[in-house]
Amino acid sequence: MKKRLFSFIIIIIYFSASIYLINFSFETTNTLATYEVNNGHAYNEKILEIPKINLKLEVIKADEDFGNLNNNLVYYNYFNPDNKIIIFGHSGVGFGTYFNRLDELNINDIAYLIINGKKYYYYVNDVYEVSKNATYILKNEYDSKKLLLVTCVKGDKNKRLVVELSLSSN
Repeated sequence: MKKRLFSFIIIIIYFSASIYLINFSFETTNTLATYEVNNGHAYNEKILEIPKINLKLEVIKADEDFGNLNNNLVYYNYFNPDNKIIIFGHSGVGFGTYFNRLDELNINDIAYLIINGKKYYYYVNDVYEVSKNATYILKNEYDSKKLLLVTCVKGDKNKRLVVELSLSSN
């Protein structure tokens, strides 16, 4: 009886630890990387926040072949709020699908970019689909103050969902 009870306790500890580690791993992948600045205050360098879909995540520069897109939100080319910013993320199921609820956004919904501690307000002005080969969306647009959020269309890997936002004058 003692041996059976001991085995049962070990199994419970194992499953409890597994659940904790799975939960910890999920939580830490969603955390924001912070770093210390000279005056000792921590802040995030590039953060995308969309309250409607409960998203707040660091955005990093896409590597040459977009290989780092699998576990991150990545921006293409430049990250300057005075010009067009393009952020890519995966949708679907599983780990790293941070744009899974992007299709829930509507005209006038709000998103924030937090860049070196300064918050920029963006409002959705269009939601549309393009072909996966539509490279024209990547074109630089200086002084446009646009933000494009791009992901795959659910159920059609040949199309991309584009949510276009404009910087507010707040």
